[in-house]
Amino acid sequence: MEKSLILATGFILGLRHALDPDHITAVTQFISLQPNPRKGIGFGLRWGLGHAITVLAVGSLIILTNVKISLRFEKWAEILVGFTLIGLALWRLKLLYQMKRHTHLHQHDSEIHSHPHSHLDSSEHVHSHAPTLVGMLHGAAGTLAVFVLIPLSFLSSKFLAYAYILTFGLGCMLSMGLYGLVMGHFYRKAQAVSLQKLFTYIVIITAFSGLALGVFWIGRNL
Repeated sequence: MEKSLILATGFILGLRHALDPDHITAVTQFISLQPNPRKGIGFGLRWGLGHAITVLAVGSLIILTNVKISLRFEKWAEILVGFTLIGLALWRLKLLYQMKRHTHLHQHDSEIHSHPHSHLDSSEHVHSHAPTLVGMLHGAAGTLAVFVLIPLSFLSSKFLAYAYILTFGLGCMLSMGLYGLVMGHFYRKAQAVSLQKLFTYIVIITAFSGLALGVFWIGRNL
């Protein structure tokens, strides 16, 4: 019963951990580029998978070899996360800048209607592995924090330690998948033709928020 409760706690902590500001800021950049609930779920799940892969890989070193992960490793991983946030924000702003908008004029009887359209550069395509790679980087930065949360009784058992890591990872995947679903709906609504200008403003705010957070993330780890 106690072990089940601890594993359930790990799952809940995974749900919460996924929603750390650096995590959601990164995933939101992808969602704002392809605003769709289904794709939002995909971005979130792939990010969670990447995060779980790295935590499992680094965790295996700790569990199987008792290697000590230096705090310096975590520090530089966090700094790299900051640069990644900045890179994603600049990438998103670049694609927004490249958006070519034009207006078609259509005449219906005696009325002329203008219909705004958006043409995005083909580079807007998000490679399926990009969110996974970002998740892997976040996992590297957060592995030590995960192991601090594992009870000592679990660390004495390889099976229980792995079980805790897996339940934590599943919590992260589920939480970020649900976040992707919600934000996919939000950005799709904002992208409606009548709200195109609002969508542009939201994307700009999203990108600059990521830029500011990236700078903060680097500064606090230097």
